[in-house]
Amino acid sequence: MRMIPMIPSTPTYLPPIIQGNSDYRTYRPLLLDNGITVLLAHDPQAKHFAASVSVHSGASSDPRVLPGLAHFCEHMCFLGSKEYPEENEYKRFLAKHGGKSNASTSMSHALDIFSNFFICPEFSKSGTQREVQAVDSENSKNLVNDGRRRWQVLKSLADPQHHFSKFSTGNRITLPACATGDSDVGGSNVDLETGSITPGKHPLKDILRHVNGGKHDEIDMAEFVRAALLAFHKRHYTPENMSAVMIGPQSLDELEAWVVPRFGRIPGRWLNRDDDNEVKEGEEDDDNMLDKNEKWHEMQRAAAKLVDESASDAPRVSIHSAEPVKHHSAFRPDLQGGQWPVVVTTKPLKDIRKLVLFFPLPPTWRNPDRSPTSVLSHLFGHEGPGSAFALLQNKGWITTLNAGNRVHAPDQCLFKIEMTLTAEGEKHWAEATGVIFDYGRMLRHAADESMKSDEGNANCHDGHKELRRIWDEVVSLEKMRFHQTSPGAVYSFASSVAESISIRGTEICLSAGSMLNENGDSLPLKEMLDFARQIRPRNCLIERYSNEAWEDVVASYQGTPGKLENDRFDFGLQTEKWYGVDYYVSPVDREQIERWETNSDDELVLHLPKPNRYIPRTLSLSEDLPEEAKVQRIEKSIEPPELIVDKPTGRLWWRLDDRYALPKANITILLRTATSESKLVSSATDSVRWDFDAGSSMKSNFITKIFADALAQETYDAQLAGLGWSLSKSSSGFTLSCSGYSDRLPDLAMKLLTDFCHVGDDSFLRESYFITTKDKIVRGLKSYFESSRADSLAFYYRNLLLSSQGNGIEASLEIADSMTFVDIANQHREIWADTGMVLEVFYTGNVSKKEAKTLFEKATDVIEQTQAKVLQDRTKNSNPLAPGPIERRLPAGEDLELHFASKNPKEENGAVVVTYQSQKPGFKGKSLSSEECLQQSAAIRLLCKMIKEPVFNELRTKQQLGYIVSSYYDLNYSSRQPPTSLVNMDTAPPPIPLTTSIDSLVIYVLSRKERPVEVASRIDDFLLNFRSRLEEMSPSEIQEYADSLAEALTEPIRKLGTEANNHFAKIKRYAPEILIDGSEYSVKDLPWDNAEVLAGAIRKLDKEFILEVYDSLVVKKESRSKITSFVYGKTFPLELDAGKPLPSWASGKNVCTSVVDLMSKRGSLIAYDSSCSYPKERLGSSVWKMLNLHKTPVRYAVAATAVIGTGVLGMVTFKGKGGDTKQK
Repeated sequence: MRMIPMIPSTPTYLPPIIQGNSDYRTYRPLLLDNGITVLLAHDPQAKHFAASVSVHSGASSDPRVLPGLAHFCEHMCFLGSKEYPEENEYKRFLAKHGGKSNASTSMSHALDIFSNFFICPEFSKSGTQREVQAVDSENSKNLVNDGRRRWQVLKSLADPQHHFSKFSTGNRITLPACATGDSDVGGSNVDLETGSITPGKHPLKDILRHVNGGKHDEIDMAEFVRAALLAFHKRHYTPENMSAVMIGPQSLDELEAWVVPRFGRIPGRWLNRDDDNEVKEGEEDDDNMLDKNEKWHEMQRAAAKLVDESASDAPRVSIHSAEPVKHHSAFRPDLQGGQWPVVVTTKPLKDIRKLVLFFPLPPTWRNPDRSPTSVLSHLFGHEGPGSAFALLQNKGWITTLNAGNRVHAPDQCLFKIEMTLTAEGEKHWAEATGVIFDYGRMLRHAADESMKSDEGNANCHDGHKELRRIWDEVVSLEKMRFHQTSPGAVYSFASSVAESISIRGTEICLSAGSMLNENGDSLPLKEMLDFARQIRPRNCLIERYSNEAWEDVVASYQGTPGKLENDRFDFGLQTEKWYGVDYYVSPVDREQIERWETNSDDELVLHLPKPNRYIPRTLSLSEDLPEEAKVQRIEKSIEPPELIVDKPTGRLWWRLDDRYALPKANITILLRTATSESKLVSSATDSVRWDFDAGSSMKSNFITKIFADALAQETYDAQLAGLGWSLSKSSSGFTLSCSGYSDRLPDLAMKLLTDFCHVGDDSFLRESYFITTKDKIVRGLKSYFESSRADSLAFYYRNLLLSSQGNGIEASLEIADSMTFVDIANQHREIWADTGMVLEVFYTGNVSKKEAKTLFEKATDVIEQTQAKVLQDRTKNSNPLAPGPIERRLPAGEDLELHFASKNPKEENGAVVVTYQSQKPGFKGKSLSSEECLQQSAAIRLLCKMIKEPVFNELRTKQQLGYIVSSYYDLNYSSRQPPTSLVNMDTAPPPIPLTTSIDSLVIYVLSRKERPVEVASRIDDFLLNFRSRLEEMSPSEIQEYADSLAEALTEPIRKLGTEANNHFAKIKRYAPEILIDGSEYSVKDLPWDNAEVLAGAIRKLDKEFILEVYDSLVVKKESRSKITSFVYGKTFPLELDAGKPLPSWASGKNVCTSVVDLMSKRGSLIAYDSSCSYPKERLGSSVWKMLNLHKTPVRYAVAATAVIGTGVLGMVTFKGKGGDTKQK
């Protein structure tokens, strides 16, 4: 191989880029001598360096006979290069040095490895044969994804000669790169016209007949695919086709010194980059080698010709040229016999209802700031009063509507309007479609009026001004967003901006779409009118995607052969060739088209959006902010929030932002009430206890979803104006979160809280919203098992055992199905009947202390007024502390196994999820946990990081078990309130809901290559071998991993929302037990600085202790707590049929193969609590007798409570300040 040396060159400096007012980074755009466009970015606040390269080519350039080649090439690029041939060299290096971005040697070396992927990738024979299995596994994963299935059906409706119609993922059939002797796996017998396996049909055979005198076998086909990979890389991975972004804390000069000599080496298209004569593996040096070399060169020539011929299938768009691209749509009426509109009907895997209208439009690729489709998206997708959404929601026909580009390419645009239908809406899908066409007519009329006004027609009414006012609002909000957004993480920035440069060039790579040069007078009115005129029935493809739609269309074709023959198109049943999805294409009768084209009464209530009252009036920073804090200081340490109001009924936490210098804030309001998921159970002795109640939990879930639907129209303007909100429920209560520009944020928060608190006939609870919510929840539960991927199900069964407090999907479905509107109304009143409710408010950002107190007072007043209305007797107090989440402790020495079959009829894969739960409680905070807990948590976190890359490399890259192979550190919490069965609430204070954190290591694999039990065995083998690898690691190597993880934990937070979420999570979890009356703790003991404390501990770990923790967590069966969840797909089904021999694993005493088994096992597990552990001898025999007296379904809820109660009645030990052991 001819090495290309690092040759010094002088780049061309491009014009400066346009950046926002809040963007503190500095940039340097370059054009290297070889043609690659580079953007360097200096981020003084970053601790990491990131690099990304975008290659402006993809599946549109795939040869027709090798679908998925571009995708395959992308996979192969990162499996070594000529200079760095080890396949996992790059990931292994990053795993060690991920946090050492300031070390120039480390980062320049990483960049050297990275750049060589584009200079001369390895594309080894063995790597090619293995990695095609990863592509195939990725494709098999997608087969059960409704979105992917719909996308493939859409492609099947496109012009088959258009590049859009190509199958982009590829699989082992289309890419026969694995020469195994198995014709199926090798893909040598495939018909690319149908996607099916048919003897002798793979078109590569026709090409190979011209190579080596027509002699070819399966190995030749695999070699040809490899030759095509190299040809594709050489043809498309060229400097003029690339854009690169490098960002880090290094200076621009240092970044330039790194980048120019490395990326300047990437050879141009016509430079011979592969002088390799191949045939290395046999070490042959005779005539046979010469024959093979000649054969290889023939393949190279044939592959290069094939790749070159397909390179022009898609239009070539250069950032250095403004030449227009010819409009060439993949969707035309003549493709369906010239009979548009047509209806395409598909059966979903999940029980969902979608109605989508597609409209082919001219491309708007070159107009990011003045695109007519952006105006159409804003108006058709609006959800405020007078919109199509509002009308359809008020009719009870839809729950969501969105509009925008489904396909946005240089040569075409496919505009879509998508609705989620209710059961009633499905019955009226044609009328719902008509509303969209009504809105389009109203919009065209408004645009016509504006055009006439521009032309000086005095007869136009004032409505013509509305479009310009709306455009001006959109422009103002986009400019505001651009200038008031701080930079995000360097990794996501690098990848997104590299892609933007490949489309827009460097100057507007950050600002494209932000409308910086637009104003109220720049509305593209004529273009918008032209586009609006194409939102009509005869330019429309209609997609119906629901079970009801499928049943309707099947019934309509009964008694026919499934086809309605036409002179030009066969309507009826079709089959998509790659995913095998069945769908119907049906004409629309003339009478229905005429109704859509005629004005209706609905058109009278449709109108353009009114002025947005949530647009901020001011963007000024708080007067309380010191002068030095009026510039961004991301590097500044984060001060904890202040507790400025502390009352028995509520607390107010506040922090004035002094890091981001943005006019933004976050408000989080937690209504602490156990009624969200529990019921207060009384005994004959007037004692009380909160018990989890599945019905209460389900009703609370209904309430949050009904509230979101009820407020959708009212708050849509707030969303457009940069304000966001959500209402959620948990075991702690109900959480209302609001974020965005600080000026109008408290108005939104109080509007939402007031509406949520309002009780009565005119509240947000309406039966129409209840009906649609119940329908969504019931359908989601019904289709859960039939539509979920195998790995999702494996996690579900594990969590059902360990953390769920309900009895599973089936039980939840039964509860949801029996729910009534009266049940929901009663539950809403029950919330406010809880006199123990505590208000927990956190207000942070651009807000003064006075403003925070004002909001808190208003919120308190609203809640007190609601409670006064609901409560008749306020004398008796309830228990104000909610039980909290639960995590059950796995017994040490018992390796539990869960074996279940997937019920998804399309799922080919099996899944294995292995969880190792630490037997020692995790770290909560330096004032709340012992040094031992800190060291244990630090070691487990570090082990999880050290395992991540090797497990992927071994099981995914080398063994190719499946596309998804992953491992991660898992942190859970068990916050159990001791029962008050012996406490009278009138005479004794409530107990503290002690929180325990639990560390776990999780590894999971999605695979159809091996049986799940074999996959689990491979995971076990890896973990045992990894122990030896740990022993061999040098102290410096371990320190590299430790430093990397520590740096990641202490990476500066860049977004106010992230900071607010982190703070509130600690307030929510720990405030009750720390701030309880009589506690020795104070606000400063909340674990605000956990990340820093953990980082410090991780850096100090030594190998001996790490090995000790690994042994107890993973290796030693007598000390480990392990659970493995298996789910079996179609490839290797679970066979437990009566009369057949059982698999060897099925005889284990710790094996569950049914939900009954699982729930029985769950009843024997105790909640994870630092004061309780196995074995049973530690528990009073009377407790176990009591538990066993109950029937199984009752015992699940009681077990965790009663067991912890025993610990409380005996001796509870916990760590106080300084790790000292306290006893009570």
